[in-house]
Amino acid sequence: MTAVLAVDSLHASVAKAVSLLVKEMREPASEEVPLEEAAGRVLGADLGSPIALPPFRRAAMDGYAVRHASVAGASPERPVRLEIAGEIRSGDGTDHAPYLNAAGVAIRIFTGAPVPEGYDAVIMQEMVSLTKSAGGKPCIRVDRAAAKGQHIAERGEDIPEGLSVLYRGTAIRAKEVAILASLGIRSVPVYRKPVIAVIPIGDELEHPGGSLSPGKIYDANGYMVSARLRELGAEPLQWAPVPDGLLAIQGEMRRALAEADAVITIGGVSVGDYDYVRRAVDAMEGRPLFTKVLMRPGTPTSAYTAEGKVMMCLSGNPSACFAGLELLVRQAVLKAAGRTEYGTEWLDGRLVDAIKKPCPYPRFARAFAYRENKEWLIEPLHHDKSGNVAAFARANALVCIPAGGGGAAPGQEVRFLTIGKS
Repeated sequence: MTAVLAVDSLHASVAKAVSLLVKEMREPASEEVPLEEAAGRVLGADLGSPIALPPFRRAAMDGYAVRHASVAGASPERPVRLEIAGEIRSGDGTDHAPYLNAAGVAIRIFTGAPVPEGYDAVIMQEMVSLTKSAGGKPCIRVDRAAAKGQHIAERGEDIPEGLSVLYRGTAIRAKEVAILASLGIRSVPVYRKPVIAVIPIGDELEHPGGSLSPGKIYDANGYMVSARLRELGAEPLQWAPVPDGLLAIQGEMRRALAEADAVITIGGVSVGDYDYVRRAVDAMEGRPLFTKVLMRPGTPTSAYTAEGKVMMCLSGNPSACFAGLELLVRQAVLKAAGRTEYGTEWLDGRLVDAIKKPCPYPRFARAFAYRENKEWLIEPLHHDKSGNVAAFARANALVCIPAGGGGAAPGQEVRFLTIGKS
């Protein structure tokens, strides 16, 4: 059996609990996936650009490519007339050599088309008028000068060849996919998604879908945790509710540790006669990271290591489960998914209404945050009892009420974090 530690040494602040969890999470392995499967994954290596972007000088506007020197003196009083020598469309890969030595001419050109060497400005089509030469050839009339480089994107202007453009640990979203596709990258190195078992515990729990037996409730927490894990880039293995009982809980924990990279249990962590999680972990010779977090709701939240893997044990109370998920589990899962930035961003706001409950620990209350006159205002949710689920519908923030005192008064400055971010 593991050595018994002093009780106080196993009580942790939120910050300390996060630090312990993050430290214990394993470094993920990497794999290659096709570009179309990369969204929602985490980049597993720094990527340099294999090509320059744009890969050639190209027109940034529909108009006419010219030599800026040929229109340098153009004005409404002394317009310049240039013969239209040809046309280049987007995607045109033909030889443009015939244009290179032509003097006093313009080339009709379209957005994205290659600009021949020697032509160093594009005049927007709206800025010229069409006319004809004395010999009847089509011309443009230019009545203002064009700056050198005007409306031309030079080769490598966006991304030089070889430049590192995306970095290991970056979450791949639509904009990153656009960059990868623009560079011609077809296969992307990503971190493997961590597989996390989710085990709801309690005799009272039933799967949604059937009719409720007397004294039963539907398992909302298990589905909430699994859904949040998917948002965070993990692959959840959702267990059916496990009944209260030492042997049953211990057996499912062992099976989960064999199948997953980490385990989350929900319920069974308080001090009641039927709260078996701590005893089950002790019987498995698990090592406690912390057995109590100095916060409310969710004080009984705990974590252990067993068989070289992390077990995070959340309260079965809906608001406590949610608080533990956002404050503790989120950062640990992002680390396990390979993210290099996984910290929680706290913002400052002002309470609209009071939160009257005093607490010896920081209290994290569900709330609705909104901007007004460049200031964040925080509206505590009415009837936000710890066991209520309906409060989730409007909540978009967790507000932190400092420990002690009499809660928080209207107008008090508080810190909050937006919830549901990944």
